[in-house]
Parts: sequence; C-alpha cells; structure tokens
Amino acid sequence: MDVISANASALFSTRASQQAQLENLAQRQLSSALEFFTAQKYDEAIVTFKRAISLAPLSSTATSAYDYMARAYLSKEDVGSAIAAYRESLRGNPTDANAYAQLGNIYVTQGDMEQAKTAYQQAVRLDPSSPNRYSLGQAYLELGDYASAISEFQAVKELEAGKPNGDYGLGLVYARQGKTEEAVRAFERAISLQADFWFAHVELGYALTELGERDKAAELVQEMRGQADDLADTLDAYIYEKTPAEMAAVLATSTFARFSGPKTLVANLDSYLATPGGQQTFSMVFMFNKDMDAQSVENVRNWSIARAYDLGRGTIYNYGMTVPDTEIALDRYPVSVTYNEEDRTATVLFRVTQNAAGDGTLDPSHIKFSFSGSDTFGQKIGDQADEYLGVRGFA
Repeated sequence: MDVISANASALFSTRASQQAQLENLAQRQLSSALEFFTAQKYDEAIVTFKRAISLAPLSSTATSAYDYMARAYLSKEDVGSAIAAYRESLRGNPTDANAYAQLGNIYVTQGDMEQAKTAYQQAVRLDPSSPNRYSLGQAYLELGDYASAISEFQAVKELEAGKPNGDYGLGLVYARQGKTEEAVRAFERAISLQADFWFAHVELGYALTELGERDKAAELVQEMRGQADDLADTLDAYIYEKTPAEMAAVLATSTFARFSGPKTLVANLDSYLATPGGQQTFSMVFMFNKDMDAQSVENVRNWSIARAYDLGRGTIYNYGMTVPDTEIALDRYPVSVTYNEEDRTATVLFRVTQNAAGDGTLDPSHIKFSFSGSDTFGQKIGDQADEYLGVRGFA
C-alpha cells in the first residue's frame, strides 16, 4: 500500500469513527428527549430533539427525532412548526413514507384536504400499504373524487382480506353518493367481519334511517349500549332528528266542540253566536312529539282549516249527505297561532261567524285541521299525523 492510499484509508477510518461517535451521542440525546416528551415537558423535549438532529442530521436517529419533535409541537398546538419539522425531515430523507402520512394527517385536522391528498399520494407511492391507501381514500372521499376513493378502498379490501376497513370505506362512498342501499350492504359486510366495529354500526344506522327503516336503526342503538355509549347517543340523536314530527294530542283546553256531529247549530257553540252575524274565536291546542320551529308553527299559512272530503267512509263532511243551505264556512287560515316551546303545544285560534239568518249549522267533527310546517331541524312534519279530524283523530 502506498503512502497516499494508507493516508486515505486512515482518514476514512477516522471519519467513520467520528460519525459513529456522533450517532451514538445523537441516540443519547434522542433518549433524553423522549423522557421529556413522555413527561409532557414539550419545550425541553423540542430543544433536545433539535440537539439530536444536529449531531447526526442524515441518520435514522434524526428521522425519529423529527417525528417526535413534530408530535411535541402538535401537543403545544403549534401546527405550523410541526409541519415545518416534517418538511425539514423529508429534505434529509425524501423516502420517508411515514413523514408524508403524518403530514397528511395534520392537513386533515386543518381541513386542507388538497394538501392532505398530495401528502397521502406520496406516502402511497413510497409505501402502498393498506393504512396509507385508506387515508388516501378518505382524502378522495372528502374532495368528492368518488371513483378514486372507491379504487383505494377496493385496494384496501384486497390487501386486508378478512378485515372490515375496505368495506367500511366503500360504504362511506356509497352513502355520500346517495347509493344508500349499496351503503347498507357494505356496512353490513364490514360488521360481519368485525362485530364490534361500532363506527360501522353508526354508519349503518344512518343509512337505515335514510331508507326510513328507523326501527332497525334503533335496534343498532340498543346493540351498542354498554359497549359504545357515545356512538349510541350520536345515532339515537340522528334518528330523532330524521324522524318526522307528528301532532300527538289535542289538549282539553281546546274550546272548539270538535266531537259534535252534522247539523250542529252554531248558536249552541257559544252564546255570542246566537245573534245573526255574531262572531266568536275558538281554539284548538295541539301537542307535538318533537321540538318544533316556532316561526314555522306560528306561520298561519302553514295551517289549513277545511271540511273533510274523500278521506274514507265515515270521515266525509256531513257523512256525505247533502250539505244544508244553513251550513256556514270557516276561514281557511287561522286568526293566529302561538307556540309554547316548553310543552311543545300550538294554540290555533280561528273564527266562527253566524249567518245572517241566525240559523247557521256546522259539522265540527268533520272539520280538518292540517299543518305543513317543520321541526327545529328543518324536517317537514310527517304525513302520518299532520292533520286532525274530530271523528277520526290524527292521520
């Protein structure tokens, strides 16, 4: 060996030895930093992580230090510094799929789905594992790129045969597309693969509710009780929100003789109606089974008062007999409506006017009171109990 070669070999050996010493020191600093991190002393941890990085900036120790330093920044709610830490780490180690995945997670929390998608795409390019593909699929879903989302979730399903995540992701896409029945099948497949996948139970409950199968959704709530109570409460609230309101009762404080039959003399309803042209205001007090939008309830145009026709045998005004000339007509809309939020009641005031001859008649039992407003969630009242007829009740 000549002198030059010998000197070069000695120099390389010295540098290798120095690098090994620096990496050893960096690992010690990383260990100390992790102790600070575990103790939630994030400022001290960050300073020590930086020291570890400076000792061996291109080593795997530096990559770990950047990762934990970013987590420390996130614990301090310093999102910008966390992003900067991962970006700096990638400059030294551009093939670190984990750093891209973590960047994507941060952008998701910030609502920046475009940046999240870009980061997840890089993560998948470097490591096409099922977790990275699932994250990318979620980003596509939120961006409305349903075809790409389906492609990623199908890949997850193939990579994780026997696990529920792929079907769960597909169910989310189908639900977002309005393909509710397909979503139900996907969520059911996910649950069949993992019975305690409670998020799939919730999403299945949402889909069933949208299909009007609220009883089945309610069964899922009961199934989750004692296992995932928070999620059970969430689904229960959703079912309540989506269940159309109904008029559930007429209070005894109502002043209208709603059970009186055909040819009832108007004069017998109130003494003020004993004289020709006399007027009196009556009330019907309805109770709802849900909290209603007060403005909607108190809008008289959302109410209708009319004679009942074509409702079936026994429910037709005057029982289908010829209406006498003495029959009076009620105004279509109430005079006013007042909503009581505490007891969910609407007091509907309407006017009855005696005819000019003073012999007016009415069939109160076949006067139909209809409501077309909405509840506090903006949900229109259901057609199962949006009208009331004295002879029949609610329908």
